[in-house]
Amino acid sequence: MPLGLDLSASDAKIARAYVHFKTLQQEIPVAVAHRKPYKLRSSGIDNSGWCTLFLTSTNTLEHDLGVIVGELVHNLRCALDYIIPELVKASSIALEKKHQFPIATDLNHYTKWVGSTTLAVAGGPLGGIIHGLKEIFDSQPFHKQPVPEGHRLALVQQFSNADKHRIISDTAPIPKAISAMIEEGNLLEEVKTPNLPEWKPNIEYEVARLRFDKPYPPKLTVETKVSVDILFATIPFGHNVKGSMIDINVLREMCEDVGKIVKQFKKL
Repeated sequence: MPLGLDLSASDAKIARAYVHFKTLQQEIPVAVAHRKPYKLRSSGIDNSGWCTLFLTSTNTLEHDLGVIVGELVHNLRCALDYIIPELVKASSIALEKKHQFPIATDLNHYTKWVGSTTLAVAGGPLGGIIHGLKEIFDSQPFHKQPVPEGHRLALVQQFSNADKHRIISDTAPIPKAISAMIEEGNLLEEVKTPNLPEWKPNIEYEVARLRFDKPYPPKLTVETKVSVDILFATIPFGHNVKGSMIDINVLREMCEDVGKIVKQFKKL
């Protein structure tokens, strides 16, 4: 007989997470346009006519976008946890403070802390629950190898815990395309950096070298257009000892994966 779990609260939380996702989509280009989280510096023209351009990405976006990320992942974490009271009810046991949706990146830890596909550890987060154990087990990050920390549920856990207990997610603008227009002088040659490095905020990187013909312009004005990707980073927390960095596409996948899990429990 179907359990008929009422997961409307989980659905509401997922719907709200998508609202935050759409807000991020709208706010990212606005924040980048208004704050311009990068700066360009010219070395000036040397005696041989060469000039070097340097670019630095900066953390000028502050907490604007990170706050929205925190609200998004909080709703996803709630959507998972709200499954458990329904399983408790279906198992005819009392709901306790310990009960929660477990998320683990290590199988041995899960087995000791939570249990197996057929039996929950007494006193654990699923203690006394007899339904949905296999579905919860099958959804765990430890199935993703060799990097279970990259599993979407592991990221929900990581970003949610860090935002709730430690700090707002950091916002890292990463340049992905650069174009420059030189308004003075006769430009003979442009040599771009062949492979842009793995960008880190507040570090200056050489991006291009320019060679001019005489007479060299007394003042070099460079009109620059820089498109950036926005990454969201969080600190090491709990079993994740490295921290995590994601983009908005991963946030969408996190929403989708939590939605799939909730749908799976509706079938029970």
